Amino acid sequence: MKDYMGDSVYAEWDGYDITLTTENGYPDDPRNRIVLEPEVWASLVKWVDRMKAESAAADHELPASSE
Repeated sequence: MKDYMGDSVYAEWDGYDITLTTENGYPDDPRNRIVLEPEVWASLVKWVDRMKAESAAADHELPASSE
């Protein structure tokens, strides 16, 4: 099942990979697909954590999660 993330981005998990797709609902819309293997997902999570720490140190705010 795809979950809507916002800005025409959907996420889906097949039990191994996370797949991000873009679609705006129009027949001729450009569609993109990015498959994140577990190692890439782990790297992305580390990057987000680092950005949060750097942002806090610089007294900047990152966008809040919707959860």
